[in-house]
Amino acid sequence: MVNSVRAANAGPGPGAGGGPGAGAGDGRHDERSVDIAIIGGGMAGASLALLLAHHCPELQVVLLERKPLPASGGPLVLPSFDSRATALAAGSLQMFAQLGLWSQLEAYCAPIREIHVSDRGCGLGARLDAARESRAQFRGMFGAVVENAALGPVLYDALAATGVEVIAPAEVRTATFDQSGARLRWRQGADAERSLRASLLVAADGVDSPLCRKLGIEIDRVEYRQRALVTTLALQRAHGDIAYERFTDAGPMALLPLPDREGRHRAALVWTCDAADADALLRLDSAAFTDRVQRAFGWRAGRLQRSGDVASYPLSLSLAREQWRRNLVLVGNCAHFLHPVAGQGFNLTLRDCEALALALAGRQERRLAQDSTGALDLLESYGRERQRDQQLTIGFSDRIPPLFASGNPLIRASRQMGLLGLALVPPLRSSFLGQAAGFGL
Repeated sequence: MVNSVRAANAGPGPGAGGGPGAGAGDGRHDERSVDIAIIGGGMAGASLALLLAHHCPELQVVLLERKPLPASGGPLVLPSFDSRATALAAGSLQMFAQLGLWSQLEAYCAPIREIHVSDRGCGLGARLDAARESRAQFRGMFGAVVENAALGPVLYDALAATGVEVIAPAEVRTATFDQSGARLRWRQGADAERSLRASLLVAADGVDSPLCRKLGIEIDRVEYRQRALVTTLALQRAHGDIAYERFTDAGPMALLPLPDREGRHRAALVWTCDAADADALLRLDSAAFTDRVQRAFGWRAGRLQRSGDVASYPLSLSLAREQWRRNLVLVGNCAHFLHPVAGQGFNLTLRDCEALALALAGRQERRLAQDSTGALDLLESYGRERQRDQQLTIGFSDRIPPLFASGNPLIRASRQMGLLGLALVPPLRSSFLGQAAGFGL
């Protein structure tokens, strides 16, 4: 349920519609100027808007989303907020807590207090306990798992209480740049085009970003020829706040705890497999699919009872060759789209967004439009700051899948030694957990 989020074709209202620059979508002004315009209202765009409202309250921020939003109440239907679940690392939970959102999120989250990493067919594995790893945890957790469909309303309800203006539906038709910023032409449905100037334009419109295509930003892409099968499983016994990362001959499998619902214990499954195997699995009915998961995963989580609908997503690594230009920055999946095996994509995005908000907060004494050279220096500094974290996280997510998919005896022995080191060597374990939690840099 989303409260007080104003669609562009509704009258001015409280919250998001009543902040700085209200009335952008009412046709009263041909063109106006704001400090920051964010294109894309999914998980990345909405999170960045909240971070900007928290760290940079003096800046005028407009969020433009292509899909319509409910004017008051009703379900939030956006591609980002679908049936998938997201593992929020400890650093991400801490970030949401600083925004005052943890009390709302907690009701929809299942904590991760233990992580089991194992290679099926090998007796070695690593069992990590948050109670023993205080550096990499948040309130006794390594992280928590939230369903995207629950996360979206929490973000938008929080946005409604800020000065961020949300305009939806709004389709950006063109974006042109000069020394002072970006000029957007956008339209709502069949209405005439409208114009907006922004000192800084943020692209947050997804992995196949229409805005990036319009701007000629090239993307480096690696196709894994794999698909992620995503579903919710019912469990015979409680999951015990344990997240499993299980590497099998049928592909890596992540089993993540979810909150109980209607008296049923639940877990989210992400199964990475070859495209041909995925097609065959998708043809199975619920009982047969659950049986195949049980045989591949094993019995560490007990008996798997049934699965819900199974969704399938092609997997690739994509990285924008330019994550920033003068008056432009990319965040989220249009900047970098990762393999899900390590569950780090959205957590990396949140760290990017926070770093950008903090960098902008340091320059509020000089408006971006009045200091174009300084704004360019700011983006260059932001890019340098984020480079190492991105390289480590993207490299880890890219190298792990082929390492654990290989049947080569030497590689298999090496990865088993790696699991043994993770279990027995405290500095190695601390480094691994610190990076995964977002505290490692």
